Amino acid sequence: MGNFGKWWVVARREWQVAFQAPLAWVLLALWMFMGGRFFVGSLLGSRSTDLTPVFWNLAVLLIFIAPLLTMRLLAEERRNGSDELILTAPVSTGQWVLGKYIGVLFVWTMFAVVSLLFPLATSRFGAVQWGVVASSWLGMWLFGAATLSMGLFASSLTSNQVVAAMLSFAVVLLFYGSTWVPGHGLVGQLMTYISLPSQFNNFTLGLVSVSHLIYLVSLCVGFLFLAVRVVDLRRWT
Repeated sequence: MGNFGKWWVVARREWQVAFQAPLAWVLLALWMFMGGRFFVGSLLGSRSTDLTPVFWNLAVLLIFIAPLLTMRLLAEERRNGSDELILTAPVSTGQWVLGKYIGVLFVWTMFAVVSLLFPLATSRFGAVQWGVVASSWLGMWLFGAATLSMGLFASSLTSNQVVAAMLSFAVVLLFYGSTWVPGHGLVGQLMTYISLPSQFNNFTLGLVSVSHLIYLVSLCVGFLFLAVRVVDLRRWT
């Protein structure tokens, strides 16, 4: 089996396990319920077809959903001791962690695709700026991909799922609220740049720049790298 086959098997198993348990379905129902409230509130409150508030609120909701989607990924394997069997199998740590991440990313992509029902419904009532919708959706998807990588890293640090969820929430909140830290000059600019809302805001304005794409993708790669290093440390000790 090639390298592609190895991580793909892990990803496919993760996807199947996620939807065999009720948590993913409960979170999807919550996602659509809250999204529906945001959608109706936006239409009735502003009486416009601008969906920016909907995507903003859905992105904020990810702060709470991402830790719940990722808390068991590595923590459960460690608690059950099944990670020892996996870590001695002919699959590299990177392939195993990547497969876990791709699996939960599939779950998140399903959430994101379902959210497209809101602009489709809006188009029945008036003109929709599909360019802004596309960039906002992409920004939200990348926002979710970044928070999931943070959650996977948190899950690699402990065997307790509750602790993993709390650690994940703390890390996500750190990047979400970096601008809450007082700072001026270079420090203030740095805090603004690493802030997830600052990055996402440009997407909701219809602006998709290479620098924002690179930053969000780098966050994903960086936290996956850290998760691999944590698992490797346990593998060789």
